[in-house]
Amino acid sequence: MKKALKITLIVLTIIVSSVLIYCFYDFLFVYHMKLNGNNEIVIDVNSNYNDPGVELKYRGKKINDYNIDSNLDTNKIGNYTINYSKGKTKLSRKVIVEDLDNPDIELIGEEELKITYKDKYIEPGYKANDNYDGDLTNKVKVTNNIDTNKLGQYEVKYEVMDNHNNKVEKIRRVNVIDDIKPTLKFKSNTNSYLILGKKIKLNDFIAEDNYDGNLSDKVIIEGKVNNKKSGIYKIKYKVKDSSNNETSLEKIVNVQEKNTSGIPVLMYHWFYDDTKGEKPTGANQHNFIAKSELIKQVKYLVHEKYYFPTWQELIDYIDGKIDLPKKSIIITDDDCVDSFFKIALPVFEEYKVPVTSFCITKKSNWKKYIGREYLDFESHTDSMHVRKCKNWTGAVMCSSYEDIYNDLKTSVDKVKNKYAFAYPFGHHSENTIKALKNNGIKLAFTINYGRVRKHSNKYLLPRVRISKSTTINQFKNLVK
Repeated sequence: MKKALKITLIVLTIIVSSVLIYCFYDFLFVYHMKLNGNNEIVIDVNSNYNDPGVELKYRGKKINDYNIDSNLDTNKIGNYTINYSKGKTKLSRKVIVEDLDNPDIELIGEEELKITYKDKYIEPGYKANDNYDGDLTNKVKVTNNIDTNKLGQYEVKYEVMDNHNNKVEKIRRVNVIDDIKPTLKFKSNTNSYLILGKKIKLNDFIAEDNYDGNLSDKVIIEGKVNNKKSGIYKIKYKVKDSSNNETSLEKIVNVQEKNTSGIPVLMYHWFYDDTKGEKPTGANQHNFIAKSELIKQVKYLVHEKYYFPTWQELIDYIDGKIDLPKKSIIITDDDCVDSFFKIALPVFEEYKVPVTSFCITKKSNWKKYIGREYLDFESHTDSMHVRKCKNWTGAVMCSSYEDIYNDLKTSVDKVKNKYAFAYPFGHHSENTIKALKNNGIKLAFTINYGRVRKHSNKYLLPRVRISKSTTINQFKNLVK
């Protein structure tokens, strides 16, 4: 028993001595190293890697003097090892480089768009890029539920996935809207008239909308006309569609006694701006009108509330289908010269007075004025406004029917109107009248003085020439 106890004490002494020796050695001669952070770290490719390092102690004190060895390449996906060592002490950490970021989709244009009802949706474009795979634009999947035949908000969806299954989605919102105003048109002349004592229909209009269709029953009419009292009456028409787009028009109703003395059709030619010191030059100076005199004449017509019939109204008047107001007048100009466009037309437009210009259509200067609100064009021939026949008469007097017909067809095709025609120099022949009729031209004017009356010959109509010497008082007498 004593022997066994003795052996046990010896063994314990050896063990304790060994532990003490190991601890003493470990403390004095061994480096102690511990990883800061995780043993395994995952980072995004192309990102910056900040190594947490290790905690190193020697003889109980922290030191930072250790070695690092690594094959890490943050620009390439893969598994890497970072080795730390000091003396015989070594540790390692695993770094995994992955593609963690989603691709990016950049929308070209606005992210919320508006397109008009029934317009085609045109994709503004997009770009897709990935931090690792680069340009992915050609891999973008685009889908949409747009129906431009229905108002509402729709979505265009853009989706793209990179080679490591990172996916991104972006949405563009598209609003299909109705931003077009309804159209409101009068069946008759906008500036209408009423013969004193006659009844008037104020609902002579058609209102239509690109989305809602016919809106004629939605038109609101404001104003009244007293058909028993001469005067000018303003009637306002308003219509609004379901998208609150509103259109309004104003009709001027001229209430007068009926005309019994015929309709003067004024004939102007050329103009000069005397307000700038200009003077007429060249031949036929009597055909030149000073700007200041034109202004007086136009202002007088507006002040006296003259009515300006359309060509169709004049046709119906000649045929006896309608009466026209006592103060009715039509204004025409011959030749389409530059001075008409530069000097006269602005005056007519300023006072909102309609004028017809009879054009020699082989010229091109008139074409840029097509579509002006108070101006329309009719034919004055294409190439036959020349004196080439005996006694210096116009070309229509000695040209064949075929040549006249073809010239007139060319001319009316250019002006796209067939209501009226002015004979060059007032000259005409049986072939001219035949060619006019066969081209569908309804009226033709000479340069003979007079007024257009009911049942007048539509192809020998007179006009009232306004010349340089016409004073304002003479003008008043000519148009009364």
